[in-house]
Amino acid sequence: MIELYTMSSMSPNVRKIFIMLGETGLPYNIRHLKKQSNGKLPDDYSSINPNATVPAIIDRETGSVIFESAAILHYLAEKTRILLPAGLKERGEVMKWLMFEAANMGPVAGELYHYMLMDADEIQDAHVQRYKDKLARYCAILDRQLDGRSYLCGEYSIADIALYPWSAIFEDMAEIDLEDFHNLKNWIDTVSSRPAVHLAQ
Repeated sequence: MIELYTMSSMSPNVRKIFIMLGETGLPYNIRHLKKQSNGKLPDDYSSINPNATVPAIIDRETGSVIFESAAILHYLAEKTRILLPAGLKERGEVMKWLMFEAANMGPVAGELYHYMLMDADEIQDAHVQRYKDKLARYCAILDRQLDGRSYLCGEYSIADIALYPWSAIFEDMAEIDLEDFHNLKNWIDTVSSRPAVHLAQ
């Protein structure tokens, strides 16, 4: 049994894990965390994730405690032996795109998401535009990678799951016109049609 630690609102990072659990069919329980009066998560949660962020999981079958969404996706793919190719070359393809999301797109989109929640007079437009420009550049990178293929690495994998939730909200969040990125738009539509993605709405 997988215990998934999350909060009441579903961030893109949490959504990735719900998608992955839907794809794998693994049984899971949800542990909803509530912020304390000081705005932080409960102190005892730090034993699960010292960074005090969600998501995190505990695999009661193995005793493994995993945090950071990319690490969780990788762990669950290894555990079930699905959505991660067996071949070294193919596995490397998936892993580099998983890390692209973890190192680049996720952090930048997360920062922009943070700024979008702030009052307009608390931030300078230049800061927001900087992140929007970076995300537009990442869209171009993904659009090139998806040229001639349905999924990032040929077959559907954890790399697609990692990058999809942010990409699906770029038009609203970053004012990116996906009509400028036809391959990316088609990929978003393709991933959106998967049953596990519908279940993670």
